[in-house]
Amino acid sequence: MKKIIRILKREFLTKVFTRGFLIATILGPVLMIGLMLAPAYFMSLATEKSLLIGVVEESSDFSIKLQEMYPDTLSSGELRLSFFHISPRDYQEMPEGYKYKIEAGEYHALLLIPSTVYDSINVTYLAKTVSNIELIQQLRNGMSNIINNERLNRAGFNAAQVKDLMRQVDIQTIKLQKGEETVRGFDQEYLTAVIFLLILYMTIILYGSSVMRSVIEEKTSRIIEVLLSSINSFQLMMGKLIGVGAVGLVQYVIWAGMGAIAFLVVASSAPSLSEFIKIPPEIFFYFILFFIIGFFTFSTLYAAIGAMCSDMQDAQTLSAPITLLIVLPFMISFMVIADPSSEAAQILSFLPFFTPLIMFLRILLIDPPKWEILLSVLINIVTIILITWVAGRIYRVGILMYGKRPTLPEIIRWIRIR
Repeated sequence: MKKIIRILKREFLTKVFTRGFLIATILGPVLMIGLMLAPAYFMSLATEKSLLIGVVEESSDFSIKLQEMYPDTLSSGELRLSFFHISPRDYQEMPEGYKYKIEAGEYHALLLIPSTVYDSINVTYLAKTVSNIELIQQLRNGMSNIINNERLNRAGFNAAQVKDLMRQVDIQTIKLQKGEETVRGFDQEYLTAVIFLLILYMTIILYGSSVMRSVIEEKTSRIIEVLLSSINSFQLMMGKLIGVGAVGLVQYVIWAGMGAIAFLVVASSAPSLSEFIKIPPEIFFYFILFFIIGFFTFSTLYAAIGAMCSDMQDAQTLSAPITLLIVLPFMISFMVIADPSSEAAQILSFLPFFTPLIMFLRILLIDPPKWEILLSVLINIVTIILITWVAGRIYRVGILMYGKRPTLPEIIRWIRIR
């Protein structure tokens, strides 16, 4: 045990007191927030431009009503969407001229409204690009409202009264858990789940692959031979795994401290926002528990891969199936978020390799029965013991093998060696 602790300390100190660890620890939360906010920021930059849209119609009804419907302005005071009328005769006389102005950027788009629009409800959108889904949806909604109101008026109904009678219902979402009711919105549940999911997924991959890189570096530099002169291969592997795992836990503690400080700042300045990000304390316990399970499940396999390879190129090829075992549960997790109480989610939460992400999400979203949590943990502990046994047998032989990559029959022979 003393030898394992000695290797643990070595791995821990060599990784914690590095520039990379400090940068990742400090910039990790910043990058995570940036990844979530950057798309919205760039979209806001993209919309800071007045879009000029021509409306080809017999009268100017649609262009006037659309302008009234979208009076939003930019920070400069310009209209975000500017509509102007084009008569069908002018357009038919020089359609190529209008198309040229669109391609030159003088107009953003043209709306071609036929005279039969109230019967067919078909409008043509002509633009250089049709990938601006938000704008097209805005125009679709605006045109539909104008056309539907006119059709109601022609049928003898008061469009304003009909609109008032057809108001949508506002649904307040209340989460029922352990007999207690908590007002929770979809965005609160979804955002919390995604943030925890991303952190768990990325740290399991990063620290698992870190074990593999550490093994290969020691193997290629021949330091491994010096280490094995005083300890056995299993002690070396376990010291390495526990040491790297401890580094991950330290990083979590630092992130938790940063999060607590940020929460206190937010709570004092914006109490309503602090309610939005409210997280039960037991979630952090389960988060650490399933990180440990996920880390040992995958890092033992990564350690075995590192022992089998002599360089990173071979290791990356061999580790692809292991990485897939992490990526697949991550992809399935988004379906679990939609229905965490489904039978499929329940079954997957017991399966090794799926448990760390799937079961944690279920705990976060619906609080499953304690026996399910306990059973999933026990199943994964047994799996970790079996994987560690197999990885240890591969590690003890592969760590001293150099040259070509071993074949599958050779790996099976390593496992069988007593």
